[in-house]
Amino acid sequence: MEELLQRLEKRIKELVNQHDQLRDSNLQLHQGRSLLAREKDALLAKQQKAISQIETLVSRLKAIEKKS
Repeated sequence: MEELLQRLEKRIKELVNQHDQLRDSNLQLHQGRSLLAREKDALLAKQQKAISQIETLVSRLKAIEKKS
């Protein structure tokens, strides 16, 4: 009986450790996902700014071309 209780205790400790590791891993994944989402938003904003600047330059070039 004592051996059975020791095996159960060992198994429970292993499961608790595994739970803790999975919880930590899950937290890291969520933090990584949040970071990637923020980086994506920043890149999209930069892209939109670049598109706007290019459109402005194209408009200026067309205006200069019409004057020539």
